[in-house]
Amino acid sequence: MSDRPGRVHVVCAEMPPDVVGGLGRYAERLIAALRGRGTPVVVHGAAGRRGRAPRAERLDEVLLRRVPVMGWGPAGSSRAPAPLRRAARFAGILGYNLRVAARVLRAEPPWARRGPDGPVVAVHDWMGCPAGILCALLGRLPVVFHVHTRELNDAPGARRSLFTAVLDALETATARLARLVVVPSAGVRAELLAKGWPAARLRVVPHGFEEPGLLRLAALPARERERLRAEVRARHLPGGKGRLIVFVGRPSPHKGVGTLVRAVPRVAETYDDVRVLLVGGQPPHSGDDAVVARLIERTGVAGRVTASHRFLPQEEVFGCFLAADVCVFPSTYEPFGLVAVEAMALGRPVVVGPGFSPDVVGDGALRCVRDSPDDLADALLSCLGDPEAAGRLGERGAAHVRARFSWDRTAEVTLAVYAEAAGAGRGA
Repeated sequence: MSDRPGRVHVVCAEMPPDVVGGLGRYAERLIAALRGRGTPVVVHGAAGRRGRAPRAERLDEVLLRRVPVMGWGPAGSSRAPAPLRRAARFAGILGYNLRVAARVLRAEPPWARRGPDGPVVAVHDWMGCPAGILCALLGRLPVVFHVHTRELNDAPGARRSLFTAVLDALETATARLARLVVVPSAGVRAELLAKGWPAARLRVVPHGFEEPGLLRLAALPARERERLRAEVRARHLPGGKGRLIVFVGRPSPHKGVGTLVRAVPRVAETYDDVRVLLVGGQPPHSGDDAVVARLIERTGVAGRVTASHRFLPQEEVFGCFLAADVCVFPSTYEPFGLVAVEAMALGRPVVVGPGFSPDVVGDGALRCVRDSPDDLADALLSCLGDPEAAGRLGERGAAHVRARFSWDRTAEVTLAVYAEAAGAGRGA
């Protein structure tokens, strides 16, 4: 069996330059890593109707095709009521799937030869499930289903609704039809096994961590890093003095922001100069920013906690990591946790919540086993109180990340999984 498929059709709604979340960042880095590997790849992504990016763009063997989608784009781009915007977006995603499936089936008709060197359809998350189902049923094409997250279905506190029931049905149907299912961590694999998904079809393929801006920052001479660190700290600490804790992520309940805010009073009892920076904006229509703002006010830590309520450019995020005494990601549900991995890659002391899979962080981060403000405060205090031990933790984290994760490795293993799916029989 070949270690490469003949051709790959990728169904991934988020793609560059419209990178707004984890899936978009994954697509951006994996597309770059797939270039120059000799396998033709066609990426079918979504784009706003007024998007400026070209409808088709070739990057070596990788062809990007952007499908105009109704309702796609920033949440604030329309003045229509929120329910109407959600309905338009869902209808747009359905239309996107139908158009992508039609394109793939035209390129790979059902009567064409299938085999180890044949085509594969790679579907990413629920937004590509209808296309994957159609390609499997109508085109008899081998499908690989990438499950990046099930936070709408299974994250602690996720609301059960008709919408999430439809998503769950779509994902389950796609998993049953797929030759293989790819997940980013052992934790997600265990989660899906508990749901009854077939173990023989599950493959763990971790993400990489290398972002150009991160690598540039990591390569700076020590003096230049300290200068940048002092500049960022001066923006967030009075006179640039004190202890800085940095959180990066959406303020969704399962990200643990509430637990972090509730932990601040205990940390402040020991360190009166502590400040906490929350970086990241809310998902569309969620109201999470307001919930966090009320909790900060109610907890009485408004003078110690600053919430940006917006997404920062990656370079600024990495600068915040560098400036932090501790980086904290107290998620109760986290399929991979790229931001924590990036902070570890920069050698920063990192504290994570119980939602992180142990195989992702290894011994390079302090992992709270409970979603508890007291446990989180203890972990933060242990880092703040012993800078030498915190430094050793950061060194272990950087070594763990660099030994285990890389986008080159992710691309190679992903192509091998696609080749396995192309050659696998339906009896798997």
